[in-house]
Amino acid sequence: MDAVQLVVVVVVGLGLWVLWRRHRFPGGWAFAFSLKYESDREALASARQRAREVSRRAAETESAALVGFTSAQTAYERRLRQLEQQIARLRNPGTGERLGGLGELVLFRHVLMVTSRAGERSIELAGLDARFDTGKTNHSIYLTEATGRVHRAKYPHLLPAPDDQQRFDEEAVRDFTVAIQNAVADENSFRARIPQQLAKAEEALQDARADTRAQKAARDRLAQVRQRNRQDPHRKAADSKLEEALQDWESLTGRMPPT
Repeated sequence: MDAVQLVVVVVVGLGLWVLWRRHRFPGGWAFAFSLKYESDREALASARQRAREVSRRAAETESAALVGFTSAQTAYERRLRQLEQQIARLRNPGTGERLGGLGELVLFRHVLMVTSRAGERSIELAGLDARFDTGKTNHSIYLTEATGRVHRAKYPHLLPAPDDQQRFDEEAVRDFTVAIQNAVADENSFRARIPQQLAKAEEALQDARADTRAQKAARDRLAQVRQRNRQDPHRKAADSKLEEALQDWESLTGRMPPT
């Protein structure tokens, strides 16, 4: 910054300070700057500062109490949301994570997806029976649903390949069948536990909804802080002193200064 720029900054800064001082101590140049009225300005400034300090402390205590109430309310709502989501997952677990796939079958934690020329459909793992078989041209996985409906997934193995079909090793098909069987066992166990887990989660949700003690305590605390701030004798005294200083300045200058 060169000398000219520095002078401009100083002049602008000084001008702004003069305007601020005229605003804070209205009535004319003498009332804003003359040593004759310095004690009057100090009395007004002191009253302003004291009122601001008391008001700031009151705002800080109320803000802390409000944060406590908001936190209690947020924690309450978060607990309800977690339990509601848990219940929703138990009632409808969805497909779950992908565990593997082979040919037209894709195995997920809770379902088996089948993709064929007819489209895509899902088979529930609960109660499913999976069986491996082999023949002259195809390995097969037979899937018997709990309803009795049967689906056969074919895995060609004839060599040399007469066309561009993918060929499948017998061990790979057997291993995938075992993976399905294990997933079915896990799903059956999971489904058997659902009624007890669901009842427990629903009971926990009911208890959580009824437990508003933390919210009530935080709300009462906020109300107490607000009432104490309204009735605070220090705040009333500071406000009264400021009002007196403002009126004294108006009597002196004929202008009411800002608070």
